[in-house]
Amino acid sequence: MRIAVADIGGTNARFALAEVEGGRVVSLSDPVTLKTADHSGLPSAWAAFGAALPDALPRHAALAVAGPVIGGPVRFLNSHWVVDPATIAADLRLDSFTLLNDFGAMAYAVHSLDEGSFRHLCGPNVPLPDRGAISVMGPGTGLGVAVLQRREDGVIVLETEGAHIHFAPLNTAEERVSAALKARYGRASVERVVSGPGLGDIVRTFAPDDGRDDAALWAAAIAGDDAAMRDALGLFLDSYGSAVGDLSLAHGSLGVALTGGLTNRLAHLLTDSGFHARFCDKGRYRERMETIPVKLVTHPQPGLFGAAAAFAMEHPE
Repeated sequence: MRIAVADIGGTNARFALAEVEGGRVVSLSDPVTLKTADHSGLPSAWAAFGAALPDALPRHAALAVAGPVIGGPVRFLNSHWVVDPATIAADLRLDSFTLLNDFGAMAYAVHSLDEGSFRHLCGPNVPLPDRGAISVMGPGTGLGVAVLQRREDGVIVLETEGAHIHFAPLNTAEERVSAALKARYGRASVERVVSGPGLGDIVRTFAPDDGRDDAALWAAAIAGDDAAMRDALGLFLDSYGSAVGDLSLAHGSLGVALTGGLTNRLAHLLTDSGFHARFCDKGRYRERMETIPVKLVTHPQPGLFGAAAAFAMEHPE
């Protein structure tokens, strides 16, 4: 079956075509990427995607969205879009569709991708487990968190909002960041630190007059030529490791898969940072944490692939 797939975040909406058969993804086309700010909502972006294709859009789709899918309209925290399940079929002229959270799609991708789509980051260099829980996480415009539960009778994906638990500072610098976030936003959540915009909030805690945008700050942090930016990135990576460890411990995970463009950009820095030390620093559970493999998903479009995989598993015929 030929289907359309979408991976809709706070900044970008990505679309592609996929072929699915027998419960698996056979192929995925190159994506069309649109800025959410350039469109009033999903129908507008869908029409623009269709206009870029030589043939008519399929009447079946899988849509991954950056928000909780709990039955009613999905209101994005990081954009003006609202996606209403009650009107999708009519708005997009679909006969069938699968709607899921964007990190639910990431979890389906982790389950469905082959070993060549993963890079080992830290912990024991063993494959992700065939049975048990795998935490799937990654920072972007926000911080995505899902759980893949592999069982003998199939898989269960838990789409969570774990990124919105409270940020837990572990040193004086992190306490300053937490206080600044609380003053700025009313509350300091993990996502306020461990996300693309989080680096800017870290930097402005110590240098309030720094007016560079997020793209410039990330370029400077990754280049590593400035001591202050190295410190800011170090705090980010330490906090990332703490959050991933905390959440995977809460999930009872036996493996962790990190995903997203930002983590792929940071991969060469992450392994030499405090990420894994913070990941393992869980007191009486240190030995357990040290047994958990942490992998990086290297597939260029895991959200689109995972959305297609979710549709294929839901419609195996």
